[in-house]
Amino acid sequence: MVSLFREAGSKAIKAYYSTVNDLTFIDTEPKDYLRILSFKDLGRIALKKPTKLNILRLLAYPLVKLRPSLRQLLIIVAVKARESTVKM
Repeated sequence: MVSLFREAGSKAIKAYYSTVNDLTFIDTEPKDYLRILSFKDLGRIALKKPTKLNILRLLAYPLVKLRPSLRQLLIIVAVKARESTVKM
């Protein structure tokens, strides 16, 4: 993705994989989303409501922590490079 920005004439200032979806894309009540801060909270929800999605998310979490490129969300902050001007 960073090379695509570069080819489009932009400069990537910062690029990182976000953990937002790693902890929040689960099957639970809306009020429980506010209490998810760690893997422990994810485990608590998976035990409380053991749906297929929750169990898979719980099992996948350690993998995405070890390999950030497996995460679902890539954040890139970029600025557009100055366009060149042609003098005639």
